[in-house]
Amino acid sequence: MKNYCYFNGKITTLDKVKISPYDIGLLRGYGVFDVMCTANGKPFLFDAHWKRFQNSAMELNLKVPINKSTFKETIAKLLKLNGFEKANIRTVLSGGASHNGFAHERGRETFFILIENFSSLPGDVFQKGAGVMTIAHDRDFPLAKITNYAVAIKNQKQKERKKSLEIIYVKDGKALEASTSNFFIVKKNKLITTKDKILVGTTRNVIIMLAKKKGMMVEERSILEKELYAADEVFLTATNKDVVPVVRIDGRKVGDGKVGKNTKIVMELFGDFVKKY
Repeated sequence: MKNYCYFNGKITTLDKVKISPYDIGLLRGYGVFDVMCTANGKPFLFDAHWKRFQNSAMELNLKVPINKSTFKETIAKLLKLNGFEKANIRTVLSGGASHNGFAHERGRETFFILIENFSSLPGDVFQKGAGVMTIAHDRDFPLAKITNYAVAIKNQKQKERKKSLEIIYVKDGKALEASTSNFFIVKKNKLITTKDKILVGTTRNVIIMLAKKKGMMVEERSILEKELYAADEVFLTATNKDVVPVVRIDGRKVGDGKVGKNTKIVMELFGDFVKKY
């Protein structure tokens, strides 16, 4: 079955996509992207993802060559053409071809939308929890979802060796964000998550809204690295992960090493929200 995508103004198939070797997205890592998934056959949190994609583009002075309504219509067509039961929708905007391999000409960006078959995490991850590792790093342009994931990719082998699902970035005594997720800690039944100088996730924002509506205490602030290790519970949030309980950090147990009660409540709240979406 052919995989259909949208590339520089038209719907086509992946085998026909040609990107210039002088595209500064390739040469210099100058680009932004977004990933959303489908829920009940339609894009999940579309408005929030569109807004974040626009904000990411503005951070790098890139021009999004499509408006919101056309973007939504195009995605609907691509989902129908590809026919996946559940899909990831990956949208990429790079700086485009450059005459000298460095200059960016606004309005001549490369833009494409990919539709991928959604691959969910194993059930054990949600039932028993996952392990994560930490490394010292803070992302360039933290407010933008840029395409440069060199640090995370470089450390994939180490992550596999340590049987970790994710990497949490720490710097100057603070825990910042995970490589492809946001995270929450729970201390004395209060949910705490980082806010400044991070990429604020769409799933993260929904969790905050649902938890507050439930009457749970939520605080957005800086988190010290030592607080991460001393937390009663920790969980990850992400578009392609939903809510994942964390039971080990750098080999150390989180709390009693089991999925915490507050994490279970949050997982249930989010699951119900997705079902009704």
